[in-house]
Amino acid sequence: MCIIFNMNWVSSYFIENFILICICLIMYVIAIQRFRQHPRISLYTICIISTALLLSIFVHVQLYAKATSNILLAVICSIFGYSLRPVCIYFLILMNERIIPKKFLWVTFVPLILNFIVYLCALIPHTQTIIFGFASNSDGSISFMGGPLRFTSHVISILYLLFLLYICFATLKGRHLTHGFSLLICLVFVVAAVVIETFFNDNGDIIILNTTIAVSTMIYYLYLYIERTQVDTLTGLFNRETYYHDILKMNESATGVIQFDMNGLKYINDNYGHLEGDKALATIANVIVKSVNRNMYAYRLGGDEYIVIANNCPEDEIKKTIDKFKYLLSATAYRCSIGYAYRSDKDQSFADLLKEAEKKMYEDKAEFYKTARIERRKAEQ
Repeated sequence: MCIIFNMNWVSSYFIENFILICICLIMYVIAIQRFRQHPRISLYTICIISTALLLSIFVHVQLYAKATSNILLAVICSIFGYSLRPVCIYFLILMNERIIPKKFLWVTFVPLILNFIVYLCALIPHTQTIIFGFASNSDGSISFMGGPLRFTSHVISILYLLFLLYICFATLKGRHLTHGFSLLICLVFVVAAVVIETFFNDNGDIIILNTTIAVSTMIYYLYLYIERTQVDTLTGLFNRETYYHDILKMNESATGVIQFDMNGLKYINDNYGHLEGDKALATIANVIVKSVNRNMYAYRLGGDEYIVIANNCPEDEIKKTIDKFKYLLSATAYRCSIGYAYRSDKDQSFADLLKEAEKKMYEDKAEFYKTARIERRKAEQ
């Protein structure tokens, strides 16, 4: 009977994949509801969940093909199964695409094409010992045969995972440690599932990767959604609310602060429009992120005001950060006034630290307008 109309097959699929299906349905509803607010994250979440569902279907159809000794169907299911596994990790990379330069983003897609081409060659006769295939046994059953190229998807998945590991560390700059760690934990779950299915699954009855991918995606999506409430929409830096929360948490461990205030934002808004003003604010935020180290946290307090909290950082690190910021900012068309304060006395309060940094920042701003011979009142009001 045709697979589509085989109700025993359909019912067994739903029973064996009940948890996966429930998770996917929940994620579909959440992602669709939040699509307008977070289109990129929601889109790739839907893609990952859909890929996990497709993987589970191909796995189940392959089991049916083995039971009915349908070699061609088993090969086709294996081709798509091997090809889709790295796709899930690829979508996780795209979920963090802001970290990757757009001109290099297309390169990350090339391994998926090569992966599919390799496994598509399994349809060529006599490639079982090179790629993979199925052979008929004397009792009418079929058995799997594999060559070295069957591990192509594993190699590509490992390369993607290493790239995601880089992303884990890259996201730590100017952000909470939990961002990188949350992604890292999800990766550990997926890697563990791949290892178990690959090396501890002689009978082929362990099928946990699809559900693991779905659960990991759900955890990471929920974390990203929670984090979105902590960041400024325009710049991606932490917002004012998060700043107030963090200064309570880091009140004693903070060793310094750096304050930034953009010069001439009103002039840009009045003469070139607010879109150009937003572009300027986002550019400065990007320069700040590139300048800070992993023990510094960057915030946009509102308007053209930014602040960086240095947590357990020596003074020379703060100075290096300011120098790097000035160097990177010099390549743009924008300018900022900067002031910093370092807590040399442990008894100095965080409030006094802020006042000192703010005082230096305003002194720097006054010097800027004096040197540039611009009337400050017209430029800022």
